[in-house]
Amino acid sequence: MAWRQYGKVKVEPSDETPTKPRYSLTADILGYRLCPRQYGFFNVRGYVPARTVQFFYGTIIHGVLDRCHHHYQGREDISTKCTLPDDSDIDRYFGEVEASLKARGITAINRDLVTQAKEVLNKFNRIEGPSLYPRVKDTEHRVQSDREQYIVEGVVDVLLYAGGGVEIWDYKGSKKPDKKNQSLLDSYEYQMRVYAWLYHKRNGEYPKKAVLYFMNELRDKEVRSRPPNAMHEVDISPDLIQKALDEFDQTAHEILGSKESDDWGPPNDTTPIADTCTICDIRWSCDSISDERKPKIN
Repeated sequence: MAWRQYGKVKVEPSDETPTKPRYSLTADILGYRLCPRQYGFFNVRGYVPARTVQFFYGTIIHGVLDRCHHHYQGREDISTKCTLPDDSDIDRYFGEVEASLKARGITAINRDLVTQAKEVLNKFNRIEGPSLYPRVKDTEHRVQSDREQYIVEGVVDVLLYAGGGVEIWDYKGSKKPDKKNQSLLDSYEYQMRVYAWLYHKRNGEYPKKAVLYFMNELRDKEVRSRPPNAMHEVDISPDLIQKALDEFDQTAHEILGSKESDDWGPPNDTTPIADTCTICDIRWSCDSISDERKPKIN
């Protein structure tokens, strides 16, 4: 048989080129910084959280606002170009995003959460839309860069035209963290500084400004104009950007180390963030929560 002619042929295995891990700034780096234990259980080991309240709320806020930007730009329907969405448009876009999330098994824990999200979106549309939508240059702007041991990637919510340059904005489906949760605000600022660097790597220039917009500052029924705490400008000076990159490298190496040892402990910070711990499915056995705060099982 013909194959017998090749019986003594030896084919050396090719050298394997190791694949660099890819780290999302939000899902991986910020997730690990917020709580290594949650990150390990849900992002690495593959456990599925029982409730997805935070994910539902933040995702539907981002999804509807993205449709509002497209509405003004006339991307889906040329007849809407340069027109503001009205309440009925917001309701329709909300339904589309909610249906998409439901198809993925992600729903609101109750209808009050849905009502709250709609009210916040309608207020944002009325208060910020007229001045913000005309300035939008791009949405869901993807950025990434190759580091020595891994690839970092992220998505900037909105790019806005700003006097010959751009501003980068990120929407947060929460209120601005208070002094008790300063570490959370620090993480958000860190995120924007890394985004500023990634934007520079992709576009060859740094943004003129980086802004966090806290959507839930609009929850008050009496709100008619932008609340003082809704918009937070982040200092993106070169020294702080470099500090953020150093912290990114440190966190990435910590993730690699945790994966190698499969050791996922609680945060080193002994003051846990209340909202994160309250909805955590693995809080019963967490050393960072005092026995008094752990749920009682009857």
